Amino acid sequence: MLNERKRWRGPALNGILPMHNTHGDPYNEKVNWVAQAWAGDLAELRVRAAAAADEIGPAAIEHLSTLFHSEHSPPTELAERFPGLGNWMAVRQLAIFEIFYHAGRDALPVLKRVAFGAYDWTQGNAIEILCRLAADGIEEQEIVDALLAHLSDMREEAHMYALRPLLHYAKTNAKLAAIVSKLLVVPEFQESFDAMCEGPRR
Repeated sequence: MLNERKRWRGPALNGILPMHNTHGDPYNEKVNWVAQAWAGDLAELRVRAAAAADEIGPAAIEHLSTLFHSEHSPPTELAERFPGLGNWMAVRQLAIFEIFYHAGRDALPVLKRVAFGAYDWTQGNAIEILCRLAADGIEEQEIVDALLAHLSDMREEAHMYALRPLLHYAKTNAKLAAIVSKLLVVPEFQESFDAMCEGPRR
């Protein structure tokens, strides 16, 4: 049974959620442009994220990290496409982290800070992107070692949120599958994996 102290039933908090006035912020508008490509298929969102990363450059990474919780509701013209509570914010977070992925090594400081900091909805996103970058050969051993050192202290929700996309990508990415396998030596991460698969791993 999973350690109850790693479960979280309330809202995700990493200190006080910052709310920013994003009106006229060109980086926020770029995030929205990437996010609105979401239609249940990541293909177009990834294409836009790669273009955004090239356009805005590494200097914008730190600013993007302040936008995780900046918009709870979509613009009026997108309201019908993103009707669920928290849907728009989650898709924007997905867009930001996909931009971080395409920024590569330059995004590592922010990704590590989020992944290894206090619990927040975005912790799982950061773990996912770190694993994908490691699979691309970017600081592979350093990232794996850091995750092995921290995963046992993370909440089950962070594990789950990272595992869902990682297991999907691992079906067609042997390098990523190998990295996930290495991380399963952490008992708490293995337990989260088993819970997601609804049974013990054979």
